[in-house]
Amino acid sequence: VAAVVVAVVVNGVAVFGYNNGMGRLPPMGWNTWCTDDICGLLDFCSEDLIKSVADGIVEQGLDKLGYKYVNMDDCWSATTRNATGHLQPNPHLFPNGMKALADYIHSKGLYFGLYTCIGTQTCKRGRPGSYGHYEIDAQTVAEWGMDFIKTDNCHKPSNETERDLFGQFSKALNATGRPMLFSLCEWGADNVKTWGGDVAQMWRVQMDHLPLWHFPADAAGEGFGQGTGDIIEYVGSINPGNFTGPYNWMDPDFLETLFPISTTFVESRTEFSFWSLWSAPLLVATDLRNLTTAKASIVANDEVIAIDQDLLGIAGNRLYNASSGAQAWSKPLHDGNLAVILYNANTKNNASVSVTWEQLGLAPNASVRVRDLWDKKDIGTMSSRLEKTIGPRDVGMYKFFIPKN
Repeated sequence: VAAVVVAVVVNGVAVFGYNNGMGRLPPMGWNTWCTDDICGLLDFCSEDLIKSVADGIVEQGLDKLGYKYVNMDDCWSATTRNATGHLQPNPHLFPNGMKALADYIHSKGLYFGLYTCIGTQTCKRGRPGSYGHYEIDAQTVAEWGMDFIKTDNCHKPSNETERDLFGQFSKALNATGRPMLFSLCEWGADNVKTWGGDVAQMWRVQMDHLPLWHFPADAAGEGFGQGTGDIIEYVGSINPGNFTGPYNWMDPDFLETLFPISTTFVESRTEFSFWSLWSAPLLVATDLRNLTTAKASIVANDEVIAIDQDLLGIAGNRLYNASSGAQAWSKPLHDGNLAVILYNANTKNNASVSVTWEQLGLAPNASVRVRDLWDKKDIGTMSSRLEKTIGPRDVGMYKFFIPKN
């Protein structure tokens, strides 16, 4: 299959997207990183884990909501290549090999993905990277039946740019003839938002995300920090709606929904709201098996998911950022309506958060039906402004039904 670069016009600017048949909409699914592991600290994933999560996705009907990708992070590979120079899985954790596991995932109607690295080694435990092996590795993952390839940014040569390296691997993957969704994990480096969509369907906008609200910017990459609150502030500063579109998705990193102890329900709901407003990939790194009622109320909210999966594919931008912590954000939808978030960035106190029709670009006296997407109910027909009291770190998320002239 040949990849083509498609262009859509966003805010008067052409935004390009990489189309090889995969990734028209932001991908949804699961990643191993924080399931039966502490976000990579235990360095664990296995064939049994992968199968059980795939089973859980289907048994709970999450696949019907769009959760289709079952992805492995930096945990699956053996520490050396095989005798012929090919990548190989850890034989103890994946005794039946990757092709058999891919066949199982596909039998469930799901897609299967794995992790690679653009440099000579992966970011953890010195596993083989793909530098110098782009063609053979691309052919290997294609023969295994992979549908999604995440490629990290560690141990790369200093004399080549991220754009050159990821572009080389993109070309190699496309040359296999198997459509695969290519995910760049370059941590926002090399101004990727201006070129990521030329070579891949999704690109990381900043440094790694941790299951915390705030954490210092101690990792490699762009951004203000590694917590959910830090990511919201960074994305607000770059106007992401200028860079996203079909086949071209900004990736703020995994969703850490209800990670035990360190992530609350409110923080998880806020995270899911913003990722959806940004048309970001919804790849949950925590366990999707045996969902609690609370977790299902977040990840299985079809009205919020619909905002993420909106066909227009333009990320929402921040309208204002008040010193009180009050913020308003909006996102245009393909049907001419709007998604709106009222957000309180304050960590301790409630805030009165409002948005005016003028800020939304609406006629000041327009009568607009407003629906609360988390409560799943209409809150009335309004004109001029919407104002709500929002708790700390919380959001109100709404759909505005704009009257048609």
